Amino acid sequence: MRAAVLRVAPFAGACCLAWFVVLVGSSVTWWEYWSSLALALAAGGTALLAMVDRRYPWLAVVPSALLLLAAVGLLRDSVGGIASGAGALAILPVFQTALYSHSRRDLGVVLLGVALFFVIPIWLVGLPAYPQAQYRTVLLAVAADAIIGFATQALVARIRDQAWEAQGRERMLEQVTTVVHGLFDSPQPRQDTCEAAMTIGSALSAVLYEPRANTDELTCTAAAGIRSEVLASVVPRRSAAYEAMRTCRPILITENVGAYVGLVDVWIAEGCPRSLLYQPLVRGDRSLGVLIICWPDHVRGKGPRAKVVALLAHEVAAVISRADALDHLNDEALTDALTGLPNRRAWERHLRQLAAAGQHFAIGILDLDHFKQFNDTQGHPAGDRLLKETAAAWGDQLRAGDFLARIGGEEFGLLLLDCGQDTAREVVDRLRDQVTHSQTCSAGIAIKAPEETPDAAVERADAALYRAKAEGRDQSTLAATDDLAGARPGAHTS
Repeated sequence: MRAAVLRVAPFAGACCLAWFVVLVGSSVTWWEYWSSLALALAAGGTALLAMVDRRYPWLAVVPSALLLLAAVGLLRDSVGGIASGAGALAILPVFQTALYSHSRRDLGVVLLGVALFFVIPIWLVGLPAYPQAQYRTVLLAVAADAIIGFATQALVARIRDQAWEAQGRERMLEQVTTVVHGLFDSPQPRQDTCEAAMTIGSALSAVLYEPRANTDELTCTAAAGIRSEVLASVVPRRSAAYEAMRTCRPILITENVGAYVGLVDVWIAEGCPRSLLYQPLVRGDRSLGVLIICWPDHVRGKGPRAKVVALLAHEVAAVISRADALDHLNDEALTDALTGLPNRRAWERHLRQLAAAGQHFAIGILDLDHFKQFNDTQGHPAGDRLLKETAAAWGDQLRAGDFLARIGGEEFGLLLLDCGQDTAREVVDRLRDQVTHSQTCSAGIAIKAPEETPDAAVERADAALYRAKAEGRDQSTLAATDDLAGARPGAHTS
């Protein structure tokens, strides 16, 4: 209610002043005067009602403006016609409509009312209060009011658009802040980045391209909102993505889009988006990748949608850089530096994951024979080469789902999925034949029982390895399923 009163107050104040001032030195026709005052109050009441009760928004502008024009017309006539000076108040309904209506049609209706405001008294009353010369006044008044009205309406619309744009930017900034906080904890920051860019930027789709390892080719690592299969695709050189990557500057394409798109068939399949933004993810002085945003309509380079994507990209570059660093640290923490195989920590994690998933697997524990003696006679560098080359040779013999890790100095763990005793022994013996530098290897094998814990199965495989060592080395021994999983029988020797 308070806001509505504040909107009406300037017009009400001008009317109060006018209705008081015209009485000074004038001969008043009182019935017209009081009728004009009633119409003025009706105009103000109509405007207030429409502002307070949202069910009748149409009453707030044209009806109340026309009522006010009628009130001013009666007031003007009640105190002597054109000599009263009350005609100047005809600009008030024009201002009211220009300020509070988005419609040019509404303003046109009110301007027509202004023309009738001046013309009707000439027709109906005439001389001496309204001479024929007033037609020039009508033309000039309506022209001036139209200029003022439409200019005010355009200015108000521009200010309103700027306010909405500012509110939109503020909402977008809040969304960016929320999204970025979530990305730092996300298990899939690249995918979430594409989805966030598409949502916040009101885009059709978002695709992330990053340089392929050891090359400058850009390959797709994540996508959102796109129906075509683009993951792992390489963008052709003609794409503007390479220019954005090289210059670290965004490129917005809104004309002749097909000439700049790398995957033209995908662009066509997605409905030929009219605007494409190639936004580099810049970290320091280099680009980590390019985020490609597609819009179905024309997008301004300095508009809020492009700006919010640029802001998001700036923050995302830090998120992806951090995620890659954490992945690298995690890989280092789970990788043996010498052989490049998973280490004991990775072995234990993978072992428990398989067991938790109810997988059927065989466990092999392999140990190089006489490794200490080889190190003492050939030197530690030769021992390192033996471990590294043997690990590489073993890796070439395994299936994609099998798992080989270095779990001790010269000891290796092997997990074989869906593998029975005979197959497991065959695989282990094949690995033993691949030991380099004319050295040999002993192995213990156990098939994990469904009710058995991973540690118990490893203990049985380790016990089998101990027996292989005790029985002369250079052989593999299979653990029986009824072996007791207890204390380790003793530390085996190389």
